[in-house]
Amino acid sequence: MALHIEDIGKQLEVVAKIPGIPAILKLLRDQTGMRFVGLARVTPDRWITCAVLDEGGFGLVPGDELDVNTTICKAQLGEPQTVVFDDADADPLYCKHPAPQLYGFRSHMSAAIHLADGSYFGSLCVLDPDPVVVNNERNIGMLEGMAALIGRLLDESFAHGATLQALNEEKAAGFSREQFLAVVAHDLRNPLATMHVASELLTRSPDAAMGRIGRRLRSSAARMTGLVDDLVDFARGRAGSAMPIRMSACQDLDAILEHAVQEIRDIHPTRDIRSDLQMGGPVWCDPARLQQLVSNLLGNAVTYSAADSQIVVQGTVQDGEATVAVTNWGNTIAPDRIDCIFAAYTRDSALCEDTSLGLGLHICQLIASAHGGTLTASSDASAGTRFAMRWPPSAGR
Repeated sequence: MALHIEDIGKQLEVVAKIPGIPAILKLLRDQTGMRFVGLARVTPDRWITCAVLDEGGFGLVPGDELDVNTTICKAQLGEPQTVVFDDADADPLYCKHPAPQLYGFRSHMSAAIHLADGSYFGSLCVLDPDPVVVNNERNIGMLEGMAALIGRLLDESFAHGATLQALNEEKAAGFSREQFLAVVAHDLRNPLATMHVASELLTRSPDAAMGRIGRRLRSSAARMTGLVDDLVDFARGRAGSAMPIRMSACQDLDAILEHAVQEIRDIHPTRDIRSDLQMGGPVWCDPARLQQLVSNLLGNAVTYSAADSQIVVQGTVQDGEATVAVTNWGNTIAPDRIDCIFAAYTRDSALCEDTSLGLGLHICQLIASAHGGTLTASSDASAGTRFAMRWPPSAGR
């Protein structure tokens, strides 16, 4: 695990919030009898106090810096060995080192702190102004064990901080995205209304060419309205509001769904779109929402199926269950993608050049849930790719 927080100031904040570190410092003080115990962040050019228990009058507090070149810890950057001596004045190696005289200590213990990836974080230091007999196996083992424990505590804290940061960034990005969708959906309403009016005027023109343009414009406006409705529904759902739905006992659901099918035929006149709607009535549902579902499923089928293949829309009520299904033939959906295709912003760009927002199937799933039903998908080379919504056709079930 790499050090997740590069800013040293933030690293100091993380260390200050680890509840176990003060207890570790106190235990080392009690067991060694030395009056200064500190945790330092050490880099090639900086030595910064992170945590300290100072009863020896050294005057260091968290955030204080020493010249790293004057510290014993400097050597641990290249050779992370534990350094222990009872009396600097009598030690053949450290009697000439500048640190003891510069900072006023005679006895010293320090062990390197490593993170899980092996990187060097800093040093756990124990000092005293007077000579103290500490250079023994028991004290060294305890110091190295505490340094290893601190390393694990740091790893956990840095990982937790990185996770929180990632979650906050994702939350902020999601909020901005939903705001953008809501604003776009709102701002498109007025130009779409103008398109609808213009298309109606053109379809009434005695000029046959103008009439064709009007019908094409009307279909395009209807399609864009559907996309805007998807944006509004999605933004509302992400904001925590339930999808508005108006349930009633619909007597002519077949005709209502056939109208949605015909709209897609008008938009894609070269596609072979067939319907077999035998739902009868009454069926407990929100007819407008089911039109939206059929339109979205058909739009998805047109996008992902072979241009010369059939698309079939079916509707039945059997054995106390209403079903609306759309089947197409073309490239199949990989088994490992079936479970995730209903997620928002999901598109299979590997199968075609899809420029949609990837909300259609997600909205369809919301519609199914609002009806107390389910939306499932299956994909097979021979049976085709089939999306089916199933729900109770009677009120109160």
